[in-house]
Amino acid sequence: MTRPSRHCLTPVRFLLASLSLSLTSLVAIAADSTTREREDLLALLAGETALATKSGMNADFVPGMATILDGEDLLMRGARTVWESLALVPGLSLGLEMTGERQVLSRGVGHGYASGNIKILLDGVSMNSSLLATANSVLNIPIEQVERIEVIRGPGSSVHGEYAYAGVIDIITRKRARQLRLQADEQGGSGLGGLWYWTDAERDLTLSMNLAGIEDADSGVFVREDALATLGESHLSNAPGHSNEAQRYKGAFTNLQWRALFLDLKLIENSYGDYFGINHFLPPADHNLASRHHTVSAQAGFDPRLSDTLSAKLRLEFLRQERDRSRLYVFPASYLADEPIFMSQDYQETRHRGSADLFWRPNADHTALFGLELSRITIDQAKWEWTNLPFEISSNWMDTDHDRTIVGLIVQDEYRATDRLTLTGTLRYDDYSDAGSMLSPRAAAVWRIDDANVLKAQYARAFRPPTFYELEYAAQTTLEASEIDTLELGYILTRPRWEARATLFHSDLTDPILFSETGDEGYVNTEDVRLRGVELEYIHRFGSRVKIDANLSYVDAVRPDSDTVLPGGARWLGNLALLWQPYERWMAAFQLNYVGKRSRVDYESRGDLGDYWQLDLTLNYRAPVKGLSMHAGVKNLADSDIYYPDILTSFGGVELIYPDGYPRPGRRWWVSLSYAF
Repeated sequence: MTRPSRHCLTPVRFLLASLSLSLTSLVAIAADSTTREREDLLALLAGETALATKSGMNADFVPGMATILDGEDLLMRGARTVWESLALVPGLSLGLEMTGERQVLSRGVGHGYASGNIKILLDGVSMNSSLLATANSVLNIPIEQVERIEVIRGPGSSVHGEYAYAGVIDIITRKRARQLRLQADEQGGSGLGGLWYWTDAERDLTLSMNLAGIEDADSGVFVREDALATLGESHLSNAPGHSNEAQRYKGAFTNLQWRALFLDLKLIENSYGDYFGINHFLPPADHNLASRHHTVSAQAGFDPRLSDTLSAKLRLEFLRQERDRSRLYVFPASYLADEPIFMSQDYQETRHRGSADLFWRPNADHTALFGLELSRITIDQAKWEWTNLPFEISSNWMDTDHDRTIVGLIVQDEYRATDRLTLTGTLRYDDYSDAGSMLSPRAAAVWRIDDANVLKAQYARAFRPPTFYELEYAAQTTLEASEIDTLELGYILTRPRWEARATLFHSDLTDPILFSETGDEGYVNTEDVRLRGVELEYIHRFGSRVKIDANLSYVDAVRPDSDTVLPGGARWLGNLALLWQPYERWMAAFQLNYVGKRSRVDYESRGDLGDYWQLDLTLNYRAPVKGLSMHAGVKNLADSDIYYPDILTSFGGVELIYPDGYPRPGRRWWVSLSYAF
């Protein structure tokens, strides 16, 4: 059974802690209510987003609930990567695949191997692979490279197509800055990076570069027992021992813009260890970089203004993704052979995509969008080699002749019926050469009751086609695309010093694709799922030196036919942050994250995985030397026990589990130095 956390907060205690901290902060700053002329350093970025409708609009007025995370604010709070940052969004939680691939669960959806259910964009370019629908290397981008992160919770297929099933995330990289950076952490990780841009105002020409490199020989976390313990084979195990969480990241982003034309190039290489082992057999802690993701992305765009009422966005994209394995630890010695068994694997896919969006604005109250997208995805390579395997196996692990062509059509109408009521209707049609066709409608209304109150209502449908991997390893003859229908009701209340948001949602998932839980090894369309929940957000600014923000979300994710809970996700999630600027050059941030109990796949044998809370402390200092600043912090300050739920895996019909789930690091420090010039 899983050890209970040493420090646990129930949702009620979490709310009481939030109230107590709020009152304490009020007393502490009651004497400081003077208004400053300069911009409040504690305020979040309040800007426009095109993520929900493709047309720029204030985030409070778009259909559905959008969250914008500012890169500087994230750095001040101690977030180190895009992946870590997403835990701050209501309804989102984090998970891990057994060999270290990052997962993001939205409203309880997303647990399982090859389970990408969120569309992940990088400067507007889709980075989800067709192999697994994931984008691991993008989630590992360091926050120092990020300008902001835009998030839509819930369905987004009506605008963004495939994999915008449970949410959409767009990472906007930094471009207009000149900066040098250094960073280090307790595990021996170190990194450097830099930003540079050049502009010619007369020619309307801009060039930017954004570089980062990080190396971390992390010895991982202590693991008491692995799957061999549950099989009675502990003598074959590397446990007790440490997981292999070594990592290397390289990212180079270049952007060239001239008037309405731009060219965007991105190169990401992310290598990491084999963590807990692909079959839940703990690998040796030898710092082997067993997985390597190599991504090359190029986008050319032209945004012409055709007339007073017509404008367009034209895009050509190229994306090549390589997902390679090097001596991935599979079986221990004496399990199937006298020597340990390793696997090396090479996979490469290429996507070409073209899109054209035409915007028609006949008057100030009406915007129509007509869009066309064409995509072609091919598998260029899918080979593997096995070391010490006692029998022969084919050198190809995927059908390299499998390819995918997608045609997408979108029609959208935004109509401002009155000065305060905006109606949006969207309809998207996608045709897949290997997965049939899907229709994604959306109908939304945003009612600005007055300057302080906004009411939103939305119905949307999204889809998730089977991935190449799921099609290759399906346990049934035909895998159908999964669909999700969602009803949302949102309310926003804005006051000069505080803001509150509330979202109610109901979702029905049809034919979700998961690895079989019934003993058949492969992917199947499982029974339907129903989601019901609420998400609450609150921000309060006390003068110019203190800000508190909090969110609390609840979701009931069940399978009505069997009356079982959807595994992996937590019913309760919460965040509480205090940002305090005691002096002109100093700022402190306390960030508390709560994750409730999570249901496992094997309900009877182990029960729920315990809840936990994590407290992070970050100190930020701007030196008297112009442009020099420091960010330093401690993650998991209270050294809480944190576990992620393990993912179902089996071999020969036998379930292989980690008895306690996947342990995560305890208390550790980090530091980041930057110089802007």
